[in-house]
Amino acid sequence: MTFPLLLLVAATNLTGVITFEREGLGFYFMTDDAGAHWRVERPSDSKATVGDRVVATGEKEPSSVKNRLATSSLEVLGKVAPPPPKAVTIEELFENIMPFGNSDWYGGTFVTEGLLRDINRRQTTTQLLVGEGERNIQVEIPLPLESALPERLVQGATVRVTGALAYTSIENYEEALFGRIENIELIPMTVDAVEVVKRAPKPPFWTGERVAGVLGIAGGVVAILFIWVATLRRMVRRRTNELAESIRLRETARIEADAARRERLRLAADLHDGFQQYLAGAMFRLKAARNYLPKDAERSRDQLEKVQEALQHTQAGLRSTLWAMNEESEGPESLMALFSFAARRMAHWEGKVDIKSEGAERSVARKSAGTLLLIMQEAVGNALKHGKAEHVRVRLVFGEGRLRMSVIDDGEGFDTAAASGEGHYGMSSMERRCTELGGEMTVWSKRGLGSRLDFSIPCGES
Repeated sequence: MTFPLLLLVAATNLTGVITFEREGLGFYFMTDDAGAHWRVERPSDSKATVGDRVVATGEKEPSSVKNRLATSSLEVLGKVAPPPPKAVTIEELFENIMPFGNSDWYGGTFVTEGLLRDINRRQTTTQLLVGEGERNIQVEIPLPLESALPERLVQGATVRVTGALAYTSIENYEEALFGRIENIELIPMTVDAVEVVKRAPKPPFWTGERVAGVLGIAGGVVAILFIWVATLRRMVRRRTNELAESIRLRETARIEADAARRERLRLAADLHDGFQQYLAGAMFRLKAARNYLPKDAERSRDQLEKVQEALQHTQAGLRSTLWAMNEESEGPESLMALFSFAARRMAHWEGKVDIKSEGAERSVARKSAGTLLLIMQEAVGNALKHGKAEHVRVRLVFGEGRLRMSVIDDGEGFDTAAASGEGHYGMSSMERRCTELGGEMTVWSKRGLGSRLDFSIPCGES
């Protein structure tokens, strides 16, 4: 246990050339004179750029699969030509890195090609999913949500990516868990580092048999997905119950809560890395199938649109669930503090969402708190996105044995009868979650006068 600590405090001097630098990131990648690649922290006063020959001084972090330096100073010696990127295939990346990493590859500059399978717009970056066969890597480009996506970046195109190689791995020395790789990522320095080498193919004419085959596969994926989710939920519930029973006999309540939180975070990571990629691939194939249909194939197109709608609803629900699981696991125990904690992490809520409570706060079961968090997120999200509200008030009223939550907005309002019909998943989802907690939901809304949603549930002990 003391050996890693000795490594952590050992001072290290590295001389080499900067091979990667991107504005907004707090680190460089460099190649030292021995040819090893390093991830070095970027000092706040550093102005080094790619091609600078530097001396980096700091503490080497204890890892067998990554060369990382907690930099204390960075001195620029001059300018040299950085080493050229190494051309590899995605298959070669997986063969050399999975499952336990490779310090000779981590931090190096590589160029590879693959099929652009998914595009995920985020607040400050855009994440691309690039694949070859059954292998996929992540490519995160510095393109914020408000910027237009280049026309050349279209799903189905073949792209060439140049960037620094990184991967996520488990490094837990207390529990002797380290080295297992979670995902592989190439980090380009600019948007232009992602080139389109082959446009998305034009759709051929599809026969009825092929359309039926795609529908069958899509239906099978959806069925397997729901079965997988249900199975995992049962497994997690059983493991959590067994763990809680054994811990209750010999450990404190704090240890029990920590164990449950670790399990939820593990499940969230598994769902994100597995289901999101399957859903993205299935929706890409459905979209391609719709484009391949002849103009007169209206019935087949309608069926494909319904399947795609179901997949999109599943993906939206999965993202909301993952969000709530992470907020619930990382947030404070108090329900009011948990709501405020989660709201602060939603940047687009700032200045628009006001959360307050009335009455003496009562204890709410942790599982119920997570469900209430999902309901609140759905209600506020609908008010901002669909109702175009400028202000949303969330009020928690703690009574004797009962909790009342109201979400009030000044948006455009809506037709409550239409909102409860087929295809409007938000209202039915909130009502279902509230009913599962033994509660009731009421809705009031009028065009031009905003909306009000009220939820009443019994309070339970955590």
